[in-house]
Amino acid sequence: MSIYYARNPQGVLEVKEFATDSTQALLRISDPVSTNLVKGYTNAELIGDKLLTPVTMPKQTGRFPAFGQEAFVVAGDLKRMAGGKIARLNMQTGYVTASIDQYAEGVAIPQEDLNEWAGAPEMLVNGKILTVTARINLYREYLQAVACTTTTNYASGHYISGAAYAWATTGDPVKKAWDAQELILKKNGRFGNVAFFSWGAWTLFINNASVLKRIKYGGSPIAPSQLTPQAAAQLLHVDEVLIGGAVYGVGSAVGSDGGVGKSSLTKAFLWDSVQSNNFGILIRGAGSGIEPAFGYTWVRMNSPIVESYFENQTKSMVYDQQHFFTPAVTANEAGVLIYSIA
Repeated sequence: MSIYYARNPQGVLEVKEFATDSTQALLRISDPVSTNLVKGYTNAELIGDKLLTPVTMPKQTGRFPAFGQEAFVVAGDLKRMAGGKIARLNMQTGYVTASIDQYAEGVAIPQEDLNEWAGAPEMLVNGKILTVTARINLYREYLQAVACTTTTNYASGHYISGAAYAWATTGDPVKKAWDAQELILKKNGRFGNVAFFSWGAWTLFINNASVLKRIKYGGSPIAPSQLTPQAAAQLLHVDEVLIGGAVYGVGSAVGSDGGVGKSSLTKAFLWDSVQSNNFGILIRGAGSGIEPAFGYTWVRMNSPIVESYFENQTKSMVYDQQHFFTPAVTANEAGVLIYSIA
């Protein structure tokens, strides 16, 4: 029998058994309580799922149909006389292979930690589980950011250096954005419906004199603080503007992982990690996985999974998380990236 000590509301130590304490150790292969907790955790700074829409799949590997450009043809055989044959479209169909990877990490909670913990047991458990979740979610955001800011993921002519665009001085970001929309429109028959800025590109955009002059009111230019993502969306003719504000840290010493008492991390903005100052416009899919869109995040059904068990060797409860997902570019002509903007 595995036991630990915990204080009751009166402050008296009581002996508890892991197997019978529902808040600490559900000795099951899958822990539904912790799984639901993980599914409900979100970070306001993460935008990847809003660009590469998650699509749930029942398998880790499968195929989605891919269609050609038949929808752009002005057909001359659609008019039908009474009793005549109905014209039939012969489509050259292909497929996109969707393969989903697994990302996993766990955390252990020793009996000693519970004995000394001053608060309710679930506070300690939830705090550690959600820290693991945040780490996996940040890695998911990293993969999505790399997919959206890597130039070779875009079609030829759809990735453009912004080194000479002068957004910091006399350039016109809105005009360049509309040039990007024209590229998308010509190749896809519709505009991009979502735009993203890395933090560096956003600060250039909101301080640009040309941008501020476009949305002034009452005869006075507005301040950069009044240029909201909603106002930018109206300027760019998109449904939503997203700002990549997620931050990641790199250890400044060997073995440093941001833990208490260890060397501090060097922080940077995730969406500026491939190169600095990125701006993009994409066609965002609705979530079926078959309509044209720049990309999707394939997610396996019932992901994530949390397993909990008691480990006798270390006298600890262990909570392992498994997340199944893969961001993928599915239509490289359905987006435009402007990178290294100056």
